[in-house]
Amino acid sequence: MNASPSTPLNAAPQPGDVILRFNGTDNYIEVPTSPDFSISTTGELSVSAWLRPDVLDFPAAEGTGYVHWMGKGDSGEQEWTFRIYSQKNRETPPRPNRISFYVFNPEGGLGVGSYFQDPIVQGGWIHVVGIAGSAQTYIYKDGALRRCDTYRGPAAGGCPAHTLPDSGDQLVINPQGGSAPLRIGTRDFGSFFQGAIRGVRIWNRAIQADEIQTLFASDVPSQDGLVAEYLLDADTGNTAADTAGGHNGQIFGAVWEQQT
Repeated sequence: MNASPSTPLNAAPQPGDVILRFNGTDNYIEVPTSPDFSISTTGELSVSAWLRPDVLDFPAAEGTGYVHWMGKGDSGEQEWTFRIYSQKNRETPPRPNRISFYVFNPEGGLGVGSYFQDPIVQGGWIHVVGIAGSAQTYIYKDGALRRCDTYRGPAAGGCPAHTLPDSGDQLVINPQGGSAPLRIGTRDFGSFFQGAIRGVRIWNRAIQADEIQTLFASDVPSQDGLVAEYLLDADTGNTAADTAGGHNGQIFGAVWEQQT
């Protein structure tokens, strides 16, 4: 049966839905550290979110023009992060609005991750899932796998390994848990996301393709290994309530509004 014109084809926020908007300058959510948020706890981690970039070039970017829009890691305690690049950036070759998920060794530096790079619609919603399996990273956009990469051990499953630029040896990541909090809208205050974020969920395992497709289509998450869930639809207050694991966070500056 075909959907009616008023029936959404996926679970993206619809007009009238409550969302949380970040100003791109100093807004963020901070959740106290927990082993539930570290890859090293079980050897696997999955994170999903709906993302709405409201600009194509971010005012508070870092490095070559990227913004960390969610992650866990501070100096000397790097773990994982999501990035989005400004449309105009200083990479060679350029990476206009590339969205990526990276894992790091605690000291930081080069990480290994997976990405997709598509034209971004300003104000449009994107469903992003980043996964750290036991040896590979994966990234999904709107329910579809876009890329995988090997972060330790031999390359497998069509997921390339990466090399160090100086020696040519494999770049190996062995994630370790640290005391850095989980932050949404930034990672470590070096950059800030401008737009809206909704429906953040974290699992302590590598979720599967069919689970991701269901999540994208109907917003029904698998409960197996679900350790945190931030719906971000409360419409009031400064608490980012965790409806799965009790890891409540504090909202700094981000505002509730209705999706138009």
